Amino acid sequence: MKGIHVTKYGGADVLQYLDLPDPVPEAHQVLIKVKGASVNFADIKARSGKYHLGKKPPYIPGIDVAGIVLDIGQNVKDIKIGDHVIAFPASGSYAEKTVANENLTFVIPESINFESAAACPIVAGTVTHMLNRIAQINDKEIILIHAAGGGVGSTAVQLAKNLGIPKIIGSIGSLWKEKHVKEIGADAVINYADAGYAKQIEHLTDGKGVDVILNPIGGRTIEQDLQSLAPFGRLILYGKLSDENTRIPPGELYTTNKSVIGFSFGHYRRFRPELVNETMTEVINLLAEKRFNIKIGEKFALEQASVAHRHIDERKTIGKVLLIPEIF
Repeated sequence: MKGIHVTKYGGADVLQYLDLPDPVPEAHQVLIKVKGASVNFADIKARSGKYHLGKKPPYIPGIDVAGIVLDIGQNVKDIKIGDHVIAFPASGSYAEKTVANENLTFVIPESINFESAAACPIVAGTVTHMLNRIAQINDKEIILIHAAGGGVGSTAVQLAKNLGIPKIIGSIGSLWKEKHVKEIGADAVINYADAGYAKQIEHLTDGKGVDVILNPIGGRTIEQDLQSLAPFGRLILYGKLSDENTRIPPGELYTTNKSVIGFSFGHYRRFRPELVNETMTEVINLLAEKRFNIKIGEKFALEQASVAHRHIDERKTIGKVLLIPEIF
């Protein structure tokens, strides 16, 4: 099969398009013909050697996939050959074929096209889990969603809208993304690069602050977010786009019952897959009912993986970037 191989950490040029051996499913695994794989920021971090759950070279990149089951291991019970699935693969998804454990493979209705399916596993799974289980947001609360023009952020805006959140504030780092963020449901948009955005939040919330913040950035935004949180508010940190150091003043937390919560969907997949199963069941139902639409920013052929990575590195995209082994 053809696939992308990483033999050393580095920039986008370490992604090599090669002939690779076909993966073989173990007893509890399924073999999947890849119809599409999304490019996630975790892939960028892993390629650079900075992802907390990344593999050591050599490896095939990619942490989610949509495709068709080609073969199953002898102990697989609930998935059959020919099923359409989304999965979090064990062998990497930047390839024509991949294997995934049965408990991290989810059958989808054939009415869901592979393009939409390929775009959704990481972003929709991450957002659904964060909003419902980690933040436990309700329809009387206000939310601030950082990086609202990206894949996770765009999905978070839409799902927050579905939950009836009365005010959704999106944050962006590039002004050209503002129109998109408002079109998908944000009531207001701020620039997280603005050193004084906490003052804007205060104005937008009539001095009350926001109840939930989703933050994949880190750095100086953390201190601003703590100022922006309402009493009993929850700041969810699920990434670290910035390499800046920050300080979390304890007085900002215990005096007003504010919480800072770390969240890694990858950590859940590895150590609590039964909870991931519940979340992905919700995601598939939402997708089948067309309750949200993950914007596809760009699609690239598999051999163009390095170009796709550069586009994400350079913040050139809105929504998800897909790799497709063949046109579908």
